[in-house]
Amino acid sequence: MESKSKASFNLALNLILLLLNLPLRVVLSVDEYSINDFPLDFVFGSGTTAYQWEGAVNEDGRTPSVWDTFAHDGDMHEENGDVACDGYHKYKEDVKLMVETGLEAYRFSISWSRLIPNGRGPINPKALEFYNNLINELISNGIQPHVTLNNFDFPQALEDEYGGWISPQMMYFLISCTVMLLALVHETYTELITLCTRM
Repeated sequence: MESKSKASFNLALNLILLLLNLPLRVVLSVDEYSINDFPLDFVFGSGTTAYQWEGAVNEDGRTPSVWDTFAHDGDMHEENGDVACDGYHKYKEDVKLMVETGLEAYRFSISWSRLIPNGRGPINPKALEFYNNLINELISNGIQPHVTLNNFDFPQALEDEYGGWISPQMMYFLISCTVMLLALVHETYTELITLCTRM
C-alpha cells in the first residue's frame, strides 16, 4: 500500500514538474521559429500611443489631454509623457530603427489634443504637418502606417465641459475628429483604427 501511494506521489510530482517546465521550454524554443512559419500575408509591426511616444506636450498648439491631467495629479509617481520618447522631434530616427528592425507596419495614435487642441474647431496646421511628415516617412521607408483615431487621449477641455466619454456629445466630437483625419490620410495607403483601449 505504501509503495502504491509513493508511486502515485512520484507520478503526480513528475506531472507537476513537467507542467511547470513546459512554459520554460516554449520560451527557450522561440529561436526555432522564423518568418517562414507565418502566413505570407502576415505583417510584422509595432505600435505606440501618442501620449507614450510623442512628448512635446506644450509645443505647436497642443493643449492638455486627460492623460496629462492624470499623470500630473500625482498618481503616476512623478512620471508623465511631457517628453516621453520624444517622437515628435525624433520620428525620422525612430522610422530608421523600424527599418533596421525589419518592421513592416507601425500603429500609432493621433493626439486629439494636438490635432484639434480644444476638441473641436479647426485643425492645428502644425499637427497636420507633423502627422503628414510621419506618414510620408513611414511610406517612403516601406512601412505601412496604421493610424488609431483615439487611444483614450482626448483634450482635457472636453472632459471639463462634458465629462468625457460618459457624455453622448463625445461621439459627435470623435466623428468630427475622424472626418478631419480622413482629410489627413486620404491620399496615402493608411489603415485606420477607430478606438484602441477600452474605456
